[in-house]
Amino acid sequence: MSEEEARAVSRSILGLKGLGDRPNHSIKLYDFRRPDKFPRDQLRTMQNIAESFARLATIRLSATLRLPCNLSLDHVDQMTYGEFMDPLASPAMLAVVSMEPLKGQVVLHVDAAGCDAMIERLFGAMPEATDKPLASGGLTDIEYSTIEKAVSALIVELGTAWNFVESLKPRFMQVETEARFCQVVPPTEMIVLTSFALNVGTVKGRLDIVYPFLVLEPIIHMLSAKYWYQLAGSSPAKDTMTIAWRAALPAQVMCDVGAVPVDVLRSLRKGSVIPVAAYGEGKAWLRLGGARVANLSVLRRDGASMAAAIDGADAAGKADREAKAADPVGRLAEELRSGLASFKDGVSGAMAQMTHRIDELKGGQDDLSDRVLYGQADASEIQRSGRPFSSMAGAPADALALFLSSERPQLTALVLSFLDDATGARVLSLLPESMQPDVARRVATMDRTSQEVLSQVERVLDKKLSAIEKDRRDTGGLAKIVGMLNLVPRATEKLVIEALDASDPELAESIKRNMFVFEDMIILDDE
Repeated sequence: MSEEEARAVSRSILGLKGLGDRPNHSIKLYDFRRPDKFPRDQLRTMQNIAESFARLATIRLSATLRLPCNLSLDHVDQMTYGEFMDPLASPAMLAVVSMEPLKGQVVLHVDAAGCDAMIERLFGAMPEATDKPLASGGLTDIEYSTIEKAVSALIVELGTAWNFVESLKPRFMQVETEARFCQVVPPTEMIVLTSFALNVGTVKGRLDIVYPFLVLEPIIHMLSAKYWYQLAGSSPAKDTMTIAWRAALPAQVMCDVGAVPVDVLRSLRKGSVIPVAAYGEGKAWLRLGGARVANLSVLRRDGASMAAAIDGADAAGKADREAKAADPVGRLAEELRSGLASFKDGVSGAMAQMTHRIDELKGGQDDLSDRVLYGQADASEIQRSGRPFSSMAGAPADALALFLSSERPQLTALVLSFLDDATGARVLSLLPESMQPDVARRVATMDRTSQEVLSQVERVLDKKLSAIEKDRRDTGGLAKIVGMLNLVPRATEKLVIEALDASDPELAESIKRNMFVFEDMIILDDE
């Protein structure tokens, strides 16, 4: 709508009389569907916070993934929640984060490429760009539990970037892969979107953080430039008073009496009054938690209240610094040497005990490996060994292959790399043929994986396999059909075998090989 059209609409609403006294009035357009709730200076503050988060998250994510990562800010904008959610591709990773004690929740979005690269790296692979980074079904249970490690690292740095808000503690809530299931606010609610370019190794992705107006409303005044200018111009005395007011420490106002004559001390009785020259001049000092923090002047009392002016923390600590400077240096050096000596002895003893314990564990692991190889170790002993995926030693290969065939190849390679060669070979042969070469390549190029990820994967995998084993029943099989065909009439047996020869020759040959054995000779008739 142009300005002339806006003036025409205003005349039709207010009439000529309402505009007569304001001929040069200005018209400001207002979109009720998409109102601007954040001024430009507040968006600039959000930009500064986002840049701080990007610097911190780059270091933390690189350390977590053990891979060079980079997070750079693209833009900061305000829009409705529906405008952000509608164009999102599915599936994607949407982490819901609470910003206690603030109301509402923040959404951290990582696109499919970035999420897939982080998962691949956590499972020990070098991430590569793919056409379809995430499967159509989204994340599996193991991937859900693993991606929380990377998300938690980002949430920690998000709290650091917002540390100017007192007691703010971001906390991970849940992960969603479908945008329609992540409705933390109504679609028409205004949000601040901070969008970043994410690089995980050579893979390029995108990371977005969504701040609804509901979350920022209680601290909206802290995002203005005026608030930060006031903080920058605050005096040390004001900061000291703020600390003294908020700190849970005993505070005392002290006055220096000066030199008291001996005859005055001898004449002291209960209720005696000693003149304090400093108090009469309105001078004192503030002691907080047993430490001198500020000098006071213009001290005056008004009934039960006391008021004073603070000279500053630098001058207040002068007496303490002079007292510390007067301490004997030799005594301090001697205490330091004795402390270092005792610390060295303690570390040496602890290292000796650790070395002895490592030798014991190594011997126990070797003994357990031999017992597992020859079938002499039970499942409970294997579970207590502490080796990665040790609980998988007694799992049936077919059940393990059935479960891993629905996981990503990198996770399958991670599990197989910790199994013994015989079990690993059996599971690899039972996997789909299209999956076997990729899994073998990933096992050969496997990189290091953190113990935390290994434990998490093993815990979920063991839970899945235990549920499968609980419902597992031996039904059917080659031995069953062979026993049945040995007892049916000859005509039925001939019909079944001939039909199987035509449809499944390999199965028919296996049945014929198992139908007649030497024990069957005694039940044959003379003919």
